[in-house]
Amino acid sequence: MLDREAGNRLLASEKDRHEHELVTQAMKEVLRERSSELHVPSSPQLITTPTLWHLATPFEGKANSQENALTLACLLHPTPALSGFPHQAATQVIAELEPFDRELFGGIVGWCDSEGNGEWVVTIRCAKLRENQVRLFAGAGIVPASSPLGEWRETGVKLSTMLNVFGLH
Repeated sequence: MLDREAGNRLLASEKDRHEHELVTQAMKEVLRERSSELHVPSSPQLITTPTLWHLATPFEGKANSQENALTLACLLHPTPALSGFPHQAATQVIAELEPFDRELFGGIVGWCDSEGNGEWVVTIRCAKLRENQVRLFAGAGIVPASSPLGEWRETGVKLSTMLNVFGLH
């Protein structure tokens, strides 16, 4: 069980709110042009998993006639949570600085039905299974107020969630 005070600290954190806002603003820009009745709360809410609190901002709207939940999800990916902001400059810097391929670093998880309805969440962790091996991926959002140790710890907590899924923790 997580400490509610830790959740309140996350909700009050300027650094984490800024990081979250970069993602939500980029998503709003894409969705405004391709949907109607778009509703996005002005502030994030707290959600929890067994190991971690998260900031979440639910987006609700109606896709334009030429779009559906899947096409919109594909247009949103990768969000700044995965590729940085602004997207083009950030991906160039990442390519120059990281000596490895991110592979399945993160993405979107959700569903879409035959009528085009759906629900998606941004993920910054995933696993790759091959024969008897599991390879885990996780990351952290880096903004000017980030501390390397804090981001390292956050990534470790995210990986522990994945270890729990596989009964390895």
